[in-house]
Amino acid sequence: MSNGIKWTGYLYMSLLSFSAFLLEYVSIFVIEGFFLHVDIWNYTPYQRSIHCIIMAVLWAAVIGSILLFSRRCYDFPVKNLDTEKISSRDWIAAFLCLAACKVMTFIDWHTWKIIGEAQGKSVFSFLTQYLYYIFEVGLVLLIIIFGQKAAETGLKRESRIPFGGIILALTWGVFHFVSRGVGLEIWNGISCMLFSVLGGIMYLKMRKRCLYSYLLLAVGYLL
Repeated sequence: MSNGIKWTGYLYMSLLSFSAFLLEYVSIFVIEGFFLHVDIWNYTPYQRSIHCIIMAVLWAAVIGSILLFSRRCYDFPVKNLDTEKISSRDWIAAFLCLAACKVMTFIDWHTWKIIGEAQGKSVFSFLTQYLYYIFEVGLVLLIIIFGQKAAETGLKRESRIPFGGIILALTWGVFHFVSRGVGLEIWNGISCMLFSVLGGIMYLKMRKRCLYSYLLLAVGYLL
């Protein structure tokens, strides 16, 4: 099932997808701070929106490059050839995971996240913030996909254990303990780690169908 590719190759792709989040520091300190002369310690709402647009462009380029490289060199991910319908049991399990994700966002926002994000923002600020999130979820899915493939290639068999979600939890999830730069944020890190594992389970329950998995992750993270 590995097509001659070592498991480490897929793991590197997963970690490379995670490293794209570090481009945010390049945007803040180099592109915005040095070239655009933005006061990065005192963003205006408009400057925050520009930041979101820059990140969306950078992440779109990274996602496209990773997928292009992986398709050419690894012949992965391939179009899902599994025509068997997803069972009702798997749909139920996926929606239970989605419900758990929404419980966590309610704990964070005390309402739907999309409503909380809209409060106090202009339409432009809100749309650019969600543009940022759309590509963030794309990177999250790539970490899951390549992480799961790495584990299964190493095991030489498919697995029901959400290894992709576990790798996401140990990278993107752990990163959220300190991602906002305001000290250690325990709940933010824990909730993102839990979301990561739930996302890995949803990916498996959707029989690794990327579109369905992306939509579930997006609803779980953005709604």
